[in-house]
Amino acid sequence: MERGEMLAVCLLLWSCSVCVVTAIQRADMFPYGTLSGDSVLMEGDDETSKVLPLPKPLYFYNTQFKELYVATNGIISPLDLPMEKQYVDDGFPTDFPVVAPFLADIDTSDGRGQIYYRVTETPSILNRVEVHRGFPDSKFIPTHAVVATWENVAAYDDHSVKAGPSNKFNTFQAVIGYDETDSYVLFLYPEGGLNFFATRPKESYNVEIELPARVGFSRGEIPYFLISRIEGPHYSVTSEEQSVKNLYQVGNTGIPGVWLFHTGNRNSFDNIDSCIHWWPEKLQRPTYESFSFCARFQQQCSQNAFCSDYATGFCCHCRPGFYGNGRHCLPEGAPQRVSGKVSGTVTVGSTPVQLNNIDLHAYIVVGDGRAYTAISEVPEPVGWALMPVAPIGELFGWLFALELPNSQAGFKMTGAEFTRRAEVIFYPGNERLSIIQTGRGLDDHNHLTVDTVVSGSVPFLPPGAEVTMDPFKETYQYYPSVATSTSVREYSVVSAEQGSESFSFQLKQNITYRDCRHDNRAVALETLQITMERVFVMYVKEERILRYMDPSPAGHRQSVQFLSCVCVSGYTDKYFNECAEGLSSCGAHAQCVNLPGSHRCQCQSGYEFGFDGRTCVGNPSIGEHFPDSKHDFLQLWLLIYFSPPIFTDMDECSSSPCHVNARCINGLGSFQCQCQPGFYGDGFYCSQQEDEPERPKTQCEYHRDSLQTTSPEGYPIVGAYVPQCDANGQYIPLQCHGSSGHCWCVDSRGQERAGTRTSPGAPPTDCDKPERPKTHCEHHRDSVQTTSPEGYPLLGAYVPQCDDNGQYVPQQCHSSTGYCWCVDSRGQERRGTRTPPGTPSVDCDRPERPKTYCEHPEGYPIVGAYVPQCDAEGQYLPRQCHGSSGHCWCVDSKGEERAGTRTPPGAPSVDCDRPVPVAPTQRPESVCERWRASLIEHYGGKPEPQQYVPQCEPDGQFSPVQCYGETTYCWCVDQDGREVPGTRSHDVVKPACLPSVAPPTIRPLPRPDVTPPTNTDVILLYAQGQKIGALPLNGTRLDATHSKTLLTLHGSIVVGIAYDCKENQVYWTDLSARTINRASMAPGAEPEILINTNLVSPEGLAVDVKRRLIFWVDSNPDMIESANLDGSGRQTLFDTDLVNPRAIIVVSSTGTLYWTDWNREAPKIECSSVDGQNRRVVVSDGIGLPNALTYDSSSGQICWADAGTKRLECIFPDGSGRRVIHPSLNYPFSMVYYRNHFYYTDWRRDGVIAVSKDSSQFTDEYLPDQRSHLYGIAIATTQCLSGKIGWIV
Repeated sequence: MERGEMLAVCLLLWSCSVCVVTAIQRADMFPYGTLSGDSVLMEGDDETSKVLPLPKPLYFYNTQFKELYVATNGIISPLDLPMEKQYVDDGFPTDFPVVAPFLADIDTSDGRGQIYYRVTETPSILNRVEVHRGFPDSKFIPTHAVVATWENVAAYDDHSVKAGPSNKFNTFQAVIGYDETDSYVLFLYPEGGLNFFATRPKESYNVEIELPARVGFSRGEIPYFLISRIEGPHYSVTSEEQSVKNLYQVGNTGIPGVWLFHTGNRNSFDNIDSCIHWWPEKLQRPTYESFSFCARFQQQCSQNAFCSDYATGFCCHCRPGFYGNGRHCLPEGAPQRVSGKVSGTVTVGSTPVQLNNIDLHAYIVVGDGRAYTAISEVPEPVGWALMPVAPIGELFGWLFALELPNSQAGFKMTGAEFTRRAEVIFYPGNERLSIIQTGRGLDDHNHLTVDTVVSGSVPFLPPGAEVTMDPFKETYQYYPSVATSTSVREYSVVSAEQGSESFSFQLKQNITYRDCRHDNRAVALETLQITMERVFVMYVKEERILRYMDPSPAGHRQSVQFLSCVCVSGYTDKYFNECAEGLSSCGAHAQCVNLPGSHRCQCQSGYEFGFDGRTCVGNPSIGEHFPDSKHDFLQLWLLIYFSPPIFTDMDECSSSPCHVNARCINGLGSFQCQCQPGFYGDGFYCSQQEDEPERPKTQCEYHRDSLQTTSPEGYPIVGAYVPQCDANGQYIPLQCHGSSGHCWCVDSRGQERAGTRTSPGAPPTDCDKPERPKTHCEHHRDSVQTTSPEGYPLLGAYVPQCDDNGQYVPQQCHSSTGYCWCVDSRGQERRGTRTPPGTPSVDCDRPERPKTYCEHPEGYPIVGAYVPQCDAEGQYLPRQCHGSSGHCWCVDSKGEERAGTRTPPGAPSVDCDRPVPVAPTQRPESVCERWRASLIEHYGGKPEPQQYVPQCEPDGQFSPVQCYGETTYCWCVDQDGREVPGTRSHDVVKPACLPSVAPPTIRPLPRPDVTPPTNTDVILLYAQGQKIGALPLNGTRLDATHSKTLLTLHGSIVVGIAYDCKENQVYWTDLSARTINRASMAPGAEPEILINTNLVSPEGLAVDVKRRLIFWVDSNPDMIESANLDGSGRQTLFDTDLVNPRAIIVVSSTGTLYWTDWNREAPKIECSSVDGQNRRVVVSDGIGLPNALTYDSSSGQICWADAGTKRLECIFPDGSGRRVIHPSLNYPFSMVYYRNHFYYTDWRRDGVIAVSKDSSQFTDEYLPDQRSHLYGIAIATTQCLSGKIGWIV
């Protein structure tokens, strides 16, 4: 039995016995974390969450609250909290309402713990809030739950009193379950979760006292008469420190660490009621023969069900003649009605449309599994666009399917209370639509109520289009309390404008419900494959009704196939041949087909299955009996695919399927519901006819009206562009902006046709003329336009100017700054042509002068780097200055610094026209050195081994790693000595901290251009501070004799490195300049800055060769971002649940990203799709400091090198097949895979080390002449390596 199941069983047995279990473990807690949908509270000493709105009100004591707040200091409150000094050091109760699982002075600053919270309606969570054993008379079934978790949080430390922060951390959880009348609270304290039990008051006045944590509930102050307030009711669980220590050792539920309380009721509530069923551990486990669960809980079953006792609880079972899950039972054979509301926002094309609780009605003929669904009052753009979304109605076919042998309709598992979540992804546009359908139960007439919420985007479909759904297969997987399925649907759209077009979408769904696991004999389905022959869809424009007709998932027009097992070699199937033995269930005119462990019946030619799914009956020609009427929707879908034989017709009207104000028209194999005169609707629901319905709005009219004000006059917003529509509501081909005077052409969807925009006063474009493709200049220009209909450029942005033919105008000017310059035919600036505002512009027709040596390294300056100053002729100015540092010096004609001429900022500069005598200079003392000297003096000249003394580099900068004396308590700092959050380590392995200041530049400076090795096919590229090195491979051996510097980058710290094999370019991140750069691998090529804004600490970098994208991690703001290879199209993929991201790779063949996070508290390796979807954790156990990451293309495994565990390991993306390649590395930082070898940079050896995957042995080593840390490593080849991966960090 799983531990969670044991916990659930014990919760069920509170009132009758002892469940002998140990204290709960962390795995027994309710799921938490960002991957469970939690929000994360900001780190700090006194933080309060943003308001957590509750979907339904919560009763705490007898007061209704609609929102909650979660606080750092171990409490939850329905009111916004005061400052902590007003309550954290005071006794209990508080003067405001609180739920306090552990009220103490908690501090999560500097990465010391996380606090998670959420409100949820997930059935699997609600099912765990089981209170009946502790409160036997309760009829409580939770509808919502609030889960708050404090994980590894620390007590507040006064650093002026203690030498260092405490290493004691607590983990605990509070769960509030509630419905419309009651609330209950669970406190959970896992074994080993409480390590401090009291905190020291902030204002203790040097008195060594600690206040025990307070656990309990407080109503807070309540009104007394009109102007007074008095202390309200409260309840304390703890009284002194020992009772706090007992929290995880005992519990009022019989389970150590689990506490349950009744905390509120809508009608009357005096004070907290505690579950008091606690027993000593020495009591033996009793038998259950004399105890009846059903005697107490029969009322939870349907009136048409009976209750059965089992060893661990009870189950409900429907009586003969009824079907369901026991909690809800329906009469067999009776038609079933469904009603509900549809709400949400659906974006059609670019137009959002709100659905405000419109009606949904469904009618299911349970006898033969037909399901009819109609949604009323659907606006026209959405009505057409939602036609392919037949899964909205397929739920009802699944619930009430016609059952074949060994199959089971969904309602028998779910009953009337369930939640279905589905995601539809449309191709090729990647639009996404979310569908959430919630079963609310049965009404007094046994009608099922289902509410539907849709949100997201769907492709635009032209008005009048017809949609045909292709046959498809769908596989259902059944698990306890959940059924899941996935399928791909293809459909055709026929319209007058586009003709016939084919599209598809992918459906992923899960249906969660409450099942009964006490009956061990109950066997659930595991896998079921359904083949759907046809689904009919139609939107009736005049009535604004969207209709779906779904065949049932076990109907006689579809095949149902259970996935079976096949014996392995050497074994044979052991089963009867039912067909040969005459044991089949097939009737006349049917052929028996034997299957492994079963059989199926197949009708002979000219026959089809009848209602029982076994008997074959004649299949007369449809055309002999029925007219062709495409307007009769219900008749149409039945005539073509679902008409039963004429001699077996049933009268559906006899069951009164239509609305009371509608009449039912029975037909052969069909029926129709028509509203009576004076009413309108779909026939299943009819409303009073008031006025003649007006024509539904078109997309153009919706677009136009969305820009109108809400005033009765409907005046447009001043200055806004308002689309112009014709009499039929379609876009007029020529659109003009009334305020700006610009005009342009649009297509039928209102999208601007490129190149048709004209300025005020210019002749408008002929919109009937075919569209000219955009040029490079026009693409460049349009890329910096906004996406609004006005097409205004972004404020202050440079917008390229193109001529009538779409080519770049030779002279470009920035309208905001006034600067002008010349460009070539590709729009690239010609050097030396830029002029400031107010100065004469350069003649752009004059040939460009070649660059001088001084001008050569110009380009775009690296942020913070020294840039030479040249005169008009391109020669070095005698006096050079560093724009960032303020230092100045004299240079000779070659740009070399003249010794003794350097002056600091603010000092008089040297006259560079006369010789200057050389004087000895000494570097001033740095901040790090002054602080170090001050602390050593404070410690009396002899600091203790555990005392902190700043560690400084030879140039006076702070060392990236700082430690308390000779201890292993270390952390990373930035250039100013400030601690980097999330890097604190108590491990013998120091954290992998990176410097943020480049070492001093050694002159003379080499030229910053590319010098690749010659006659080599495969090169390892490695980053080493201010340079990128090139190390050729001879087979798999490191060719040290031909290694060389590929590129020298003064003032840089190169960390991440990647290679684009298609264009032979190397990409890198620069930690010092805070930039992302690239350069061609051709001899003499120069660096190019791609991104130099909003970067703080860019580290890992990856190139997606297939999609032409770059990805990188920024470890200071803790983000993962992406962009096009030229730096455009930048977007943030992830900015939450990251602490210290480092390595990142992309597997181009699967479109998957992988990255490491060396958070010292919870390191992990995660993955997602390249567009940021489907994020999940690949591995989090047994890792310490995962610096390096790569992809083994031969096995399909993800591999990492861990500087904490010292291991090189690999694992499949699904988490299986984990294995250790090498158990004892030194200090790996970055790694790449090539031909069964791993090559990684090592900080202990300051070199590149090779490891064989086959032998798990070190095979080679390369140590550069210049000894310093190596960072990123990548592999460069003359041809792309089988297209399997985009390389790498």
